[in-house]
Amino acid sequence: MNQDLPNNEDFTLVHYNFETLPHLTNPWRKLNLHGVAIGLIKLPPNEGYTFTHSHAQQEEVYIVIEGEGQMLLNGELIEIKKGDLIRVSPSTKRALKANSDTGLFVICAGGVAQGYPENPNSRYLIDDGIPDYDDIPPWYRGNSEVVVRNAQLKERMVKAEERRKERGVLDEE
Repeated sequence: MNQDLPNNEDFTLVHYNFETLPHLTNPWRKLNLHGVAIGLIKLPPNEGYTFTHSHAQQEEVYIVIEGEGQMLLNGELIEIKKGDLIRVSPSTKRALKANSDTGLFVICAGGVAQGYPENPNSRYLIDDGIPDYDDIPPWYRGNSEVVVRNAQLKERMVKAEERRKERGVLDEE
C-alpha cells in the first residue's frame, strides 16, 4: 500500500518516494513522532551543506542508504559510503557532501529528550540545533555566493529569535 494512513495510537504509516525527495525532509509530524527524531537527507552529486551545525543535547546517527560522499566532523573530513553508520555527539560540528559522481541519501536519527520541541511551531522535533553559518565546509570555502547566502541565513535566524523573544517564546538567558 502506497498511501499514508491516518495516525493512531499503535502505529503510523507514511510513504515517501525516495527518488523525488527534496534535500531535507522531516517526517516527524506525519509520523506523529515523540521520542525519535528522523531526517531524510538527499543530496545531488557534488552538493553539500554550506555551513556546519551542532546540537545542544541530541546525539545523532547518520545512516548512509545510497551513494558516497564526505562528512566533516569537527574539522576532520571522512569518506562515507552506502552501508556506513556514523554516530555524532551533540557538540560535534558536522556537515555532509555528496561525491561528484554520485548523489547521497542519508537517514539521520536521534533520540529526543523530554520537552522537545521547545517551540511548538518548530520545523524539527528536536529544535536544539546550533547552526554555525560562519563555519563554511572546505568544499565551499572561497565561494562568495555561499558566504552571502550564509550571511542572509544568519540574519534571518537572528531576526526570528528576536521575534520569538518578543512573543515570550524563548526564555531570557
